[in-house]
Amino acid sequence: MNPRHHLRQIVALSEIYGRDKVARAIEDAFLCQAFGCHYIANILEQRERILPEPGALHLTRRQDLLDLELPEPDLSIYDPQTDEQQGETRR
Repeated sequence: MNPRHHLRQIVALSEIYGRDKVARAIEDAFLCQAFGCHYIANILEQRERILPEPGALHLTRRQDLLDLELPEPDLSIYDPQTDEQQGETRR
């Protein structure tokens, strides 16, 4: 491993990407214990890559649609019970 080569490459990366971005990439590479200039360059390139926004899901066949029928929920368990009903449930 030639430290001078890696240092020159990292300085060149700071001229291309800026000092702040390179410093953050060095910190992240350090967390992964990756110390070569190639690792830092890879981190910077990945961060600069613009990914397309995910689009809506388009279903091409009718059978792909989900026709779900759900029963109505029973909300009576949340109704307050009267004293008579509470007494019956305690017995």
